[in-house]
Amino acid sequence: MTRLAIIAGQGNLPLQVAQAAEEHGYDVVIFPIEGQADAKFDGFVVQPVRLGAIGQAQGFLNQHDCCQMVMVGKVVRPSLGALRPDAVGMNLLSKLIKRGDDSVLRVISQFFAERGVKTLPVKMFLQGRVMPSGHLAGPIIDYHGETSIEIGVSILDKLGACDVGQSIIVQNGRVLAIEAAEGTSAMIARSADLIDAHAGPAVFVKMQKSGQDHRLDTPFVGAETIHAAVAVGINVLAIESGAVMLADDLQKLTDICNGHGMSFFGISASAET
Repeated sequence: MTRLAIIAGQGNLPLQVAQAAEEHGYDVVIFPIEGQADAKFDGFVVQPVRLGAIGQAQGFLNQHDCCQMVMVGKVVRPSLGALRPDAVGMNLLSKLIKRGDDSVLRVISQFFAERGVKTLPVKMFLQGRVMPSGHLAGPIIDYHGETSIEIGVSILDKLGACDVGQSIIVQNGRVLAIEAAEGTSAMIARSADLIDAHAGPAVFVKMQKSGQDHRLDTPFVGAETIHAAVAVGINVLAIESGAVMLADDLQKLTDICNGHGMSFFGISASAET
């Protein structure tokens, strides 16, 4: 039986992936990142790891005979002072400083690949959670909403090449917020004072970064995102189909959107709804 390491960040997704991997016949070992992972992994072999301790993590992977791994769950990037890297981690720091999240993960993934540990995509274990295409919930949008989606897609496509942002909020053609290091929920929260309830639809667009390695930093949307969007007055969710993953069952998400009169679309990178 193949042994799979799950490098677990925040949220319940690492547990969902672990359960799905077991159903696929994998022998799963959970490596919760200290100070980040917050799910309960009862019934699994658990080996906590420190974020900056790359050498220690390599040793644990060897100790548990893990030749494949999945990285899943949000990870808040700490300051250098709080990172406390071990000797191997310190050696990698020169490659990691001044890089975006995707670039950092590429370096780390390559480090482990060179030592016989292959990184697998989350999508491999949550195949039924890929964002579908088309109109999924809520009212049909008008020209203003479609134009805002097109603007959002165009901007995210350009920014993605710079390893910046997976989400944007646009209203009446005006960009209100772009996701940076704070993450999706915080980006939505800071848009609250900018959204005009009497203007056209406020549109939230989420996409995978252009050129992003699908094994690393997989974009997700779920009930938490939708509730946050409802709270600030967002009317439309436009999510890239086939690329963004669903953190919850699709039926649950469409029910929430329908209950709040929120339009929910799976779009292509060309912004067609």
